[in-house]
Amino acid sequence: MVSPLTGARTERQVLAALQELVPAISARVAGEDRPHAETFADLRAAGLPSFVIPAAYGGGGATLPQAGRVIRTLAAADASAALVLTMHYIHGTRLLSPHVPGRGAAELGRTLAATDGLVNFASSERLSGAPSRGGAVQTRASRGDDGSWLLSGHKRYVTGSIALDHLLVSATVDDDTAAEPVARTFVVPADADGVRIEPTWDTFGMRGSASHDVILDGVTVPADAVAEAYDPEVAPEITRTFGAWWALLLASIHLGIAEAAREVALAFATGPRGDGRPGSRAEQPRTQEHAARIELALLQARLLLEDALHRCEGVPEPADVVQATATKLLVHRHASDAVDHACRLVGGASVWNTSPLGRHFRDLRVALFNPPNEDVVIDAVGRAALGLNEKGTWT
Repeated sequence: MVSPLTGARTERQVLAALQELVPAISARVAGEDRPHAETFADLRAAGLPSFVIPAAYGGGGATLPQAGRVIRTLAAADASAALVLTMHYIHGTRLLSPHVPGRGAAELGRTLAATDGLVNFASSERLSGAPSRGGAVQTRASRGDDGSWLLSGHKRYVTGSIALDHLLVSATVDDDTAAEPVARTFVVPADADGVRIEPTWDTFGMRGSASHDVILDGVTVPADAVAEAYDPEVAPEITRTFGAWWALLLASIHLGIAEAAREVALAFATGPRGDGRPGSRAEQPRTQEHAARIELALLQARLLLEDALHRCEGVPEPADVVQATATKLLVHRHASDAVDHACRLVGGASVWNTSPLGRHFRDLRVALFNPPNEDVVIDAVGRAALGLNEKGTWT
């Protein structure tokens, strides 16, 4: 295990520590495609979770481009672990946004920096559908006599459930004085009394993300557990930053998966020809064609993502969230094309469960359904082109 980093965590330090871990992480998931506690322990010890925590709290204060390079590297080794870290990066950044004055999350920020803890949002539910599509929040929060909150509900798709230290739980507040129900978000320790994980995540891809259901049965949190960065009337700067981090870090996962598939395919191409003739597979026109198509797809994906991330360098909050979500959609398309041609290059050997290409193909297919989905992005892009889109895809 890598020794924990202390003090400031630079991008060079974090990437060097991650590169040291990559062989072991890759070997674990290749041996068994499931969550690996050792991988999350290694990521913590290497200082990856605290890399994005603002420097004011003792973290690395990473920018979006820096975080994207870390996620892309990790995704090539283990896409599921990269998705867990991505959700932490996205929500840790939003939770500690500088646009929320006087927030009650400061203590949590210092704790996350000191312990390399992991957080994620718990919002989707069985009966309400996806929050990104306007689903109502069925989980309830009621006030106690001492000002504390009592939470009860059933959440789905809580990525990294078994590795998280804190949950950001959305709940509808019971308030008879309000004209309409109001949903707030609460910081909940993952080991709080009444929190239970129900192991429901049984999918063909992203198996190691442990996106299980989480049950909250009378969970009590203090009065200041409300996360202001998730208020219904949140500042637009937070929405723009959140949308860009979400879209471009997910795109970084997609590209990392495709780059890993490329390495598998090119290594296969160095082997002997399958027709009994002398020479390597690389000398065959069919192999060369698929190798070229892999390169062309990856070139497009890299240029798109790197340009989008470059536009975010040194910018307090991205101005064009629609462009970021469009980048996510296009990078996923090109990454999928690259993985498809990697499988075609390898041929029938790619369908065996012992081939890592099967995992890369499945992970990228499941990643297709991380919001915002294609129809939402296309609608936003079309409205923006016609001058009709005033708020973007995340407001």
